[in-house]
Amino acid sequence: MSGIPVGIDISPAVIGLSHTPLDAPPVSIRSLPVAYGGEARTIALNPPLAIERALEPPRISASRKRAILKRTLETVPALIAITVISSLVWGPLFVPVPFAIAVLSFHAYWLWRAQMTGIHAFKGFLLLRRHKKIDWRERYDKHVAAGQAALRWDDVRHIVVIPNYTESAEKLRLCLNSLAEGEVPDKIIAVLAMEEREGAEGRRRAELLMAEYSGRLGGIFAAYHPWGVPGEVAGKASNENWAARRAKEIVVDRWGHDIESITITSCDADTVFDPKYFSCLTYHFTTNPERYRRFWQGPIMYYNNIWNVPAPLRLPHAIAGLNHLGRLSRTLLRNVFPQSTYSLSLRMAHEVDYWDPDIIPEDWHMFLKCYYNLGGMVDVDTMYTPIYMDGIRSRTYARTFVSYFEQARRHAWGCSDIPYAVQHVIDHPEIPMGARLRRLWALCESHFLWSTQWFLVTLGRVVPFLLVSLGVTDLPAWFPGISHWLLAPCAGTLLLIVTLDTIMRPKRPASFRWWHFPFQYVQWFGMAVITFFSSALPALDAQVRLALGKRLEYKVTEKA
Repeated sequence: MSGIPVGIDISPAVIGLSHTPLDAPPVSIRSLPVAYGGEARTIALNPPLAIERALEPPRISASRKRAILKRTLETVPALIAITVISSLVWGPLFVPVPFAIAVLSFHAYWLWRAQMTGIHAFKGFLLLRRHKKIDWRERYDKHVAAGQAALRWDDVRHIVVIPNYTESAEKLRLCLNSLAEGEVPDKIIAVLAMEEREGAEGRRRAELLMAEYSGRLGGIFAAYHPWGVPGEVAGKASNENWAARRAKEIVVDRWGHDIESITITSCDADTVFDPKYFSCLTYHFTTNPERYRRFWQGPIMYYNNIWNVPAPLRLPHAIAGLNHLGRLSRTLLRNVFPQSTYSLSLRMAHEVDYWDPDIIPEDWHMFLKCYYNLGGMVDVDTMYTPIYMDGIRSRTYARTFVSYFEQARRHAWGCSDIPYAVQHVIDHPEIPMGARLRRLWALCESHFLWSTQWFLVTLGRVVPFLLVSLGVTDLPAWFPGISHWLLAPCAGTLLLIVTLDTIMRPKRPASFRWWHFPFQYVQWFGMAVITFFSSALPALDAQVRLALGKRLEYKVTEKA
């Protein structure tokens, strides 16, 4: 009782903690009524300001703040793209010198980027040829004989999830044949990730394929993803999430395989694996001490049906494949993301609760989920065993171009991962800030360049030149010359890409007549027009849709 003046009545009836009429005004937290010497008085309590604020209800909830941040960040890619593209007009008019410096700086950056892509694509080409000769089991045996730690080769199993919806049995056979004809078919467990909404036709196709391949692989079964699960978005991610969970239940819980010795590979229905892919993966998985914090990625080449693809679309397919090879081959300033077909340990997938079923672009998103939730220790390792996929070819010529545009837009929808990554940068202070920002920058750079680089490189000189010709701008006279000398060496990189593509493509079919031959090179002269419609415009479309709050519907791409 020390500290309370003698004679103060602190009974509940006096201070209003009980026996208080319901209609009595509430006691203020800033004062307390007491009886002192027979006289009613009020003692001021003056609590600290922090206590007052803590007791006040929050004006905006944490979830609401996150929603506002997410919606704000969804507008950023489109705002940057529109600002950059429009600057080609207002820049020379109002700030000609800063504009010239900015554009030339980008051209210098583009020159460096193009040279690095060409050099590393050539390096990757050499490594592909070298790795084709490696006996991975022999290399594993030497690794173990040297006394280095490794998992048992014979214990490893590879789950391969093949999401599909309305794809033909013939298409799926190409993928399954590549698994069955590889070097380690007995280690492979194929999961036909079917959509339940296909009904009887989907089940018939799955049962047919399971009967055909049950004796040619280590295992094969089907998982039927139910339609209309609350919170899910139709597409590869939700299908894969369901199939991966079923695979864990069957392979680990029912069959008794150790989750520590299993990889899981995400692929597409048209994926054809190199015969050495899974023996190479077995070696890397068994010998890498960081196996539970790694993705493995092989270079993707769109050569399955390249000679059946319309000539103008062979160009973006070739550029995409060799650009991917160049990125994977880099060792310095390397921030690589998995793409389309990739592998990881089942344990890591299980640790992060598998793929998120409410997104469309699942590959980069899955990496970001693992990276931020596992302490920033996750990375992508390159395997120089190629992965072959189909180029886009629909029933008609016109429909082929529409399908390509839709697929490119769906890939560019990965810009929706930017708010997700920013929120995780905020939520994970345990990861060094530099590491968090490097990954975020790699993500943002890719999507910002995707929608703007065509305009800066192709129109970056043309529009200012037209404005100078009209006499409406005082753009520095040195601008066109420096821009030319910065971009001219990029032609050498283009020539290297053409050469590598010519060497790596499969042999021309007999139906490919001699008069078709010149067109495969003439198409490169139309590169500016082709890349606008196949790359820049789909990316800009995706970013504007995201900014306007529209959502993208997943459409299966025709690859007949």
